[in-house]
Amino acid sequence: MGVATPEPTRTVLFVCAHGAYRSRLAAAFFNAAAPIGWRAASAGLDPQHEMSAAAIELATSTAAEAHLERGRPSALADAGPVDRIVAIDCDVAGADRWDLAVGDVGPPQRDELRARAEQLAAELRRG
Repeated sequence: MGVATPEPTRTVLFVCAHGAYRSRLAAAFFNAAAPIGWRAASAGLDPQHEMSAAAIELATSTAAEAHLERGRPSALADAGPVDRIVAIDCDVAGADRWDLAVGDVGPPQRDELRARAEQLAAELRRG
C-alpha cells in the first residue's frame, strides 16, 4: 500500500476595499465549501487595521464561523501567488468582479456572499 500524495493546493483570493468584511466572509464561506485542493484567502486594496466586527457577528452560527480569518487584514500586494482573484465591489486587474446586489452590511449581504462563494466552489469542483 502506497502513501497518498497530497493534492497541490490552489488559492482563490477574495479582495475588497479594506479586506475586513466582504472578502473575509466570502473566503470563509468558500473554505467551508471548498473542493479538494482549493482554499481561499482575503485581502484589501487599502487594508484596515483590524477586521470588521460585522464580519464576526454575521459569520457566527454559520458554516463560515470556523473558517473566518481573524487576524489583521492583509494587502493585495502581500498576497503572493494565487490561482484566481475575485474582486468584490472593487477593481483589480485580471480579477473576476462581483458587484453585490445588496449594498448594506447585514444578513442579506452575508447571504449573497455565501451563495456566490458556494457557487464558485461548486464550479471549481466540477472543473
